[in-house]
Amino acid sequence: MEPQSWRGISVKWTRPHASDLAVAASLHYLLYLQPEVPKLIAATIAIASLRCIRLSRAV
Repeated sequence: MEPQSWRGISVKWTRPHASDLAVAASLHYLLYLQPEVPKLIAATIAIASLRCIRLSRAV
């Protein structure tokens, strides 16, 4: 068997569009209003919904 070489993960940041910002702000606001959702979780989900952080495996 041949040894497998490690392929790294690259992270790419792109500038979010206005529509992404609107969706993230709306989602954060709606989650913020729910008392059972912690504020940190609401902020994390809003940041993830921006779609500006891309993870990909390096070739």
